[in-house]
Amino acid sequence: MTVAEKIQEDAKAGLVEPRFERIGGVEYAMRSPGYRHQIAVGRIFGQLDAQLSRYGCMPMVAPFDVYPFYDKGDGDTLVQPDIFTVCDRSKLLEYRYNGAPRFIIEILSSNRSHDMVRKLNLYQKAGVAEYWMVDPEEKIVSVLELIEGAYVYHGYTGEGEVPIVSIPGCSVDFRKVFADS
Repeated sequence: MTVAEKIQEDAKAGLVEPRFERIGGVEYAMRSPGYRHQIAVGRIFGQLDAQLSRYGCMPMVAPFDVYPFYDKGDGDTLVQPDIFTVCDRSKLLEYRYNGAPRFIIEILSSNRSHDMVRKLNLYQKAGVAEYWMVDPEEKIVSVLELIEGAYVYHGYTGEGEVPIVSIPGCSVDFRKVFADS
């Protein structure tokens, strides 16, 4: 039985609410992340939460539906980024965000190619100004900055602070994120 089939079976039995992303008309089932993933999400969220309010933004964590092309007429494509920023509150509804967030973070786990290829291309096309891929096992951070419609790559080790280019004055200290993980 595949992971997607197991998730669907559990959902039918009322054990879980199925999580999925829909990209290009294809639904991708999502499974629960591992503990390193969750530790990284929590520690990054804590740092962002302490900084973003100064800029009129706030962090959100999955599961929360984001429709990155909604303002371009596509109400079908939906993703659930691990962490994203809400800087335009007019796009925030109770159970969804309609539009491309300024800043998104994905914590790499079991389906790495989904985040590193499929979602990278989607976020670039949607106009996400900054996309981070955080690898808690290798302790590296890949920062993709949108410049003239294409992502420019910046790589960081987990041994210091990484600045958030799209929100100047904010950063994440990855010594704290990767400590004891």
